[in-house]
Amino acid sequence: MQVEKISMSEFEAAMTEGKKRAAYGQNRVLLKKAEAEPTKLVFEDEKKAISKQTALSVVRRKMNAQVRMFRRKNELFLGPGDYVPSARKPRD
Repeated sequence: MQVEKISMSEFEAAMTEGKKRAAYGQNRVLLKKAEAEPTKLVFEDEKKAISKQTALSVVRRKMNAQVRMFRRKNELFLGPGDYVPSARKPRD
């Protein structure tokens, strides 16, 4: 990892550059559709499939979507199914 100091104007220019990250709403729509019908997502490589699975897991937990998901290499399968969030307890 390399750390560089930059000016505030460079920071603001980079911030307003207009590049977007994956939309939270897009993941919500994908999960809503998967509650009704099975879906298969195919990615270029396994790394991108893992990243999408992680993002969908976070959104699924927040919206309590009744969707089952699993991954096989670079394919991500979504479909209707029971989802029960785990109740985490503090460690003693």
